[in-house]
Amino acid sequence: MKGKAWFVSGLWIAALLWLTACKATSSTSARYIDSVPPRYEVSCPAGEVCSESVALLVGLSAPREPTRCTAALVGPRTAVTAGHCVAWELVNGGRCDGLWLGFAQSDRRPAEWIGCARIESASTPSPSLLSPDYAVLKLSRDASRAAIPIGEGDVPSGEVVRVLSVTADRFYDEVHQVRSRRCIVDDNRRLVSAGELPSSWIRVLSSCPIRQGSSGAPVLDRRGRLRGLVHAAGPPYFAFGLMTLLPQPVDRDDG
Repeated sequence: MKGKAWFVSGLWIAALLWLTACKATSSTSARYIDSVPPRYEVSCPAGEVCSESVALLVGLSAPREPTRCTAALVGPRTAVTAGHCVAWELVNGGRCDGLWLGFAQSDRRPAEWIGCARIESASTPSPSLLSPDYAVLKLSRDASRAAIPIGEGDVPSGEVVRVLSVTADRFYDEVHQVRSRRCIVDDNRRLVSAGELPSSWIRVLSSCPIRQGSSGAPVLDRRGRLRGLVHAAGPPYFAFGLMTLLPQPVDRDDG
């Protein structure tokens, strides 16, 4: 029985190592990244009502291809994303003038791109996928849309949550859409090695296929409050991912 448990844990870890939920993704044409702001298209799927508070995060400072992740607006000038999405900026002194957030048009707001002014705070980089992975960004100006409220307290196992992500179209790489999916929260006990304690920062998202580009995607509870950020995932056929619980309080400066 113990051998079987180790085998299952090994599969989980191998699956997570297969894919982090945000990699530098290549563009089919340089014309979409050779301008500021980037000329990627961000939209809502036809016939759907999607959140106006999530954005495509594009990092033009990456050494090869632009980094593309998801970010969430939590204040007029404050956004959060996964820490590894801004790893290049952190290594280079925290400058984020190459980071842009693209918001889709909604019923109330036009589409808009907003630049990053600075990285307010970030988790300590770690090779472990069971370590916190987040960054707080100060934007260059106020966003003309509502922020996602932040929830407090624990996120219990078995709770149904909603993940909001902005990912590239499967056929047209320059086109991105805001997507929503429901997932189930679980603890990370099956992922830790023998003798280790489960991380209190990390939760597993099961029944939850996550695509590349979803790193930084906000995880909302039943009341629409932000509880965490997606930072890693297994291959689609494993249908699970990892989320970092949002630090409390978030370092916001929206004055």
